[in-house]
Amino acid sequence: MKATGNLFIGCMTGTSVDGLDLALVQIDQADDMAATQDEKVAVVAAKTLALPEDLRDDLLACGQPSSSSVELLGQCDSRLGEVIGDAICQWLSSLDIAPNQITAIGSHGQTVRHRPPGTSDSPFTLQIGDPNRIAEATGIPTVADFRRRDMAAGGQGAPLAPAFHHVVFGHLGPHACVINIGGISNLSPLGSQSLGFDSGPGNCLMDEWYRQHHPSRGRPDADALGYDAQGAWAGSGQPDPSLLQRCLADPYFAAAAPKSTGREYFNSGWLERVAGKSALNQLPAEDVQSTLAELTAQSIAQAVDASMDTVTALVICGGGRLNAHLMQRIEANVIARGHTNCEVHESEHWQVDGDAVEAAAFAWLAYRRINHLPGNLSAATGASGSRILGAIYPA
Repeated sequence: MKATGNLFIGCMTGTSVDGLDLALVQIDQADDMAATQDEKVAVVAAKTLALPEDLRDDLLACGQPSSSSVELLGQCDSRLGEVIGDAICQWLSSLDIAPNQITAIGSHGQTVRHRPPGTSDSPFTLQIGDPNRIAEATGIPTVADFRRRDMAAGGQGAPLAPAFHHVVFGHLGPHACVINIGGISNLSPLGSQSLGFDSGPGNCLMDEWYRQHHPSRGRPDADALGYDAQGAWAGSGQPDPSLLQRCLADPYFAAAAPKSTGREYFNSGWLERVAGKSALNQLPAEDVQSTLAELTAQSIAQAVDASMDTVTALVICGGGRLNAHLMQRIEANVIARGHTNCEVHESEHWQVDGDAVEAAAFAWLAYRRINHLPGNLSAATGASGSRILGAIYPA
């Protein structure tokens, strides 16, 4: 592959822990380095790799307070760093690109705990995937630990992608909204240069419920994916109105932005507390799955409606865009709220790889760090001001 100039790699494993996303990004700098609207960002190549199954299981455990430990944390940190470093080396070789052509790697890492302001007396956020090992394996400067500086400045530390969404999708105009649906869903209304927030669960509750009822280890069939492909199982059931109402009554959904959340909040324990374990067991499992899909769809539609007077396009990226049932329910709920002219499409409709957007965002954040430029939208995260994000680990 022929690629020249200002190349950065972004990598991340999202809250669903469904794979390692890699993006090779070319960034043409603006004459005014601080003017993000004049930056030219192009995804040159992208790839998603499956994580080793045992590492994925350990990362999921590490993200749950009931099953994590310092020993497990340290092992996962080391192993994930090695997996990321090796994956980047093999990927670059397959692209016929030498490591010295890459300016830097931006590695988000795996979030194992996120306790933003308002949820803890000592707010913190923690991402693992040892960047020392990435830099050592690749010979490429690596930028990591992007979130904690924003939190040190009083912010949520998340979401950070909205600043990048404005760079890539801003041309769609003020009535478009970018929605990334990973384990958690986050919104970037493009009419506001300062707004972006987590709306609530994306795939996380659906994935957990699916895995509980479809044990997959060692099975070669589709269930081994560990998620409800295309939303077929959710589509076979019916939402339970009472369960849905109890879920939507959680105060997170009505809270004003800035706000952020994670799997340590929205998980199977949360669902059991909200619904009652016995009540869950009395419902057909597919009806619960259908209810969880409707929860994601309605909470997204509610967040869009609350933050935008007029919306004509929803740009959906992340794994949730591949869930046909969920996409249909999002569109139906947005239209039901009066946005009858709103189009709902995967980001590919606008020629942007939906699996690459979040990884590309961290390539862009690495570019911002290397050039000593701020990476956060302080009004979106709640930080006291713009901050240069991330620490550099030299090659």
